[in-house]
Amino acid sequence: MVLLALIFPVPPAHAAAPQVAGASYGPGERRRPSTPSERRERAGRPKVKLNRLTFPSIPQGSYYKNHLQRSLHREGLLADWGAGEGSVIEYRFRVDRLEIQMETGLVRVRCTATGELPRGRNATSQLTFSGDPSEQRQLVEKVLSIVARGVITRLAQIEHARRLR
Repeated sequence: MVLLALIFPVPPAHAAAPQVAGASYGPGERRRPSTPSERRERAGRPKVKLNRLTFPSIPQGSYYKNHLQRSLHREGLLADWGAGEGSVIEYRFRVDRLEIQMETGLVRVRCTATGELPRGRNATSQLTFSGDPSEQRQLVEKVLSIVARGVITRLAQIEHARRLR
């Protein structure tokens, strides 16, 4: 062990401490300028609010609607809206088409959804997936999650670009 310490010197304990935002710096040390994303992170996240969710009536529709609401909430928190704490982003989400077709040996799920921001700005996503009929519920959940991610990401890009102008 002593031999290793001579070959690979151990740095002092204070040198190994990670640098965090807002940390005090020693004499002669300067804090690097913050990037726009770091400033947004310090400023907080906006409140993302789903005003209305329109979902077609299908078998097990309430279960799929609840799954979609959870997916929209999660994606809304993860998206970069270009806004900080105190801002409120309101949007509407509509599932225009959700078809579950049984074919020989597989199930096909087609989904088309639209998200709307105020002033007529919207984003649409369309997806078709096929899979094993025994995994129909998981397949529909997967399709709804992917469509939600696509629409929310595009809405966030639109809102972010609007706020930069």
